[in-house]
Amino acid sequence: MSETNDTSKDAKSKSKPGIIYLSTVPPYMKPNKVRNLMSQFGDVGRIFLQPEDPLVRKRRKKTGGNGKMKYTEGWVEFKKKRIAKAVVEALNGNIIGGRKRSFYHDDIWSLKYLPRFKWANLTEKLAYDSAVRKKRLQRELSQVKKETNFYIEQIDKSKQINAIKRKRAQKVSVDEAACNDSENMKEVKQPKQRKVIGEKLSEVSQTLLQNVFTQ
Repeated sequence: MSETNDTSKDAKSKSKPGIIYLSTVPPYMKPNKVRNLMSQFGDVGRIFLQPEDPLVRKRRKKTGGNGKMKYTEGWVEFKKKRIAKAVVEALNGNIIGGRKRSFYHDDIWSLKYLPRFKWANLTEKLAYDSAVRKKRLQRELSQVKKETNFYIEQIDKSKQINAIKRKRAQKVSVDEAACNDSENMKEVKQPKQRKVIGEKLSEVSQTLLQNVFTQ
């Protein structure tokens, strides 16, 4: 009876899934490629690769880099944990290999077996990471909004100051024009008055001379 129980326990332990962790994922390697490579060693269950930050990808594309999706880390579930342990022992620290012309030939596996780790733990971790990213994004958006509002306020102040300067400059120019007009009018009027007075004096002197000679 005890032998039967031990046998059943061994069977259960062998049938338990094992999860390995990829601390780095070769550039632009997709989940299907990971599955194909890992399936050579045993039955693979679930796979999850963490996509890179969208902002990082956007900046890379903006600077002329490759626009393909990259993954930062990953988790691979084998149907049997002994297979998962064996895969880590065999591959960790070694090149991926395969065909020499393969894009991933010279990339190195970085693997770790996760004992007592369940897929539910990964789900919890992803939910937590998502919440952290959401909060960080909210803080960044809030900061951007504050900077934008401050910039708009400075522009409005600058417009108001420029409008006041223009009004003052227009007022000064109008006052200067008025002063110039008044001075020009004075200069024009004075010669006319002198000319009229001179003409009257000449007429009076001629009349006096005529009266003297007629006497």
